[in-house]
Amino acid sequence: MGLNVVNPEAIGVFGLFATVICFGLEMLGVGVKGAEHEKLTKSLGYVAIYFGGATQIFTAIFMYLFSVAGDNSVFLGTVFAFFGLFWVMVGTFFLKGGDKKVFAHFFASALVLTLTFTYMAFKRELVWPLGVDLVVIDLLLLTLVPAWYTNNPKLTKLAGLLNIIIGAISILLLFPALGV
Repeated sequence: MGLNVVNPEAIGVFGLFATVICFGLEMLGVGVKGAEHEKLTKSLGYVAIYFGGATQIFTAIFMYLFSVAGDNSVFLGTVFAFFGLFWVMVGTFFLKGGDKKVFAHFFASALVLTLTFTYMAFKRELVWPLGVDLVVIDLLLLTLVPAWYTNNPKLTKLAGLLNIIIGAISILLLFPALGV
């Protein structure tokens, strides 16, 4: 009786979905009127670390260990690992604070890596939905740099909308991972 390895992508994609939807709704101001800012920020930090970070790092580890995505296992594992660590950083910022301008620089460096992932997804013919999702993530990071650097509320709303779009596309990534 052999070990039956299950593809862990569903948990990583679900973590992405839950995180970007929570952040997107908050950035758009949905349901946050009258909320205590400190509690809201802390809650977002926990969502980022556990749903965005832990689930995607878990997925990356299983991608690396069991090659469940065939020839794309290392690539997808690297994408999941990067975004898992990305969300741990975002969550830590929301829990501990820091300089938003320095974090804008972090988003700029993340954009460089994400553009590389986008190029590789298209090169590997993983255009829909992964490549398209990465394009929207590129746009999000491109928006977050000036949004965090200038505290521009219009850019924050745009970033919230982009997060919701990423969540919607991620649902389409979730279906194949669940075998639907």
